[in-house]
Amino acid sequence: MDMTSTIIGLVACAALWVFGYWREKRQVMGIVPLIPPFYIQFAALVGVFVFAAHLIALLTGVEWKPPFMR
Repeated sequence: MDMTSTIIGLVACAALWVFGYWREKRQVMGIVPLIPPFYIQFAALVGVFVFAAHLIALLTGVEWKPPFMR
């Protein structure tokens, strides 16, 4: 992935997190959503962390290698 697609993914995950936050605040008592907003926010937050780590790796040029891999 290049930097453009990484930034697009980061922005998309951030927008998904904002959507989950907005849905959580607009939740109506008695109506159960198909996917709870907490899980949407959690998945988006994981995506933000992954894309942010990839963006840092692209900017610095340092990539993580597993310690047991030769």
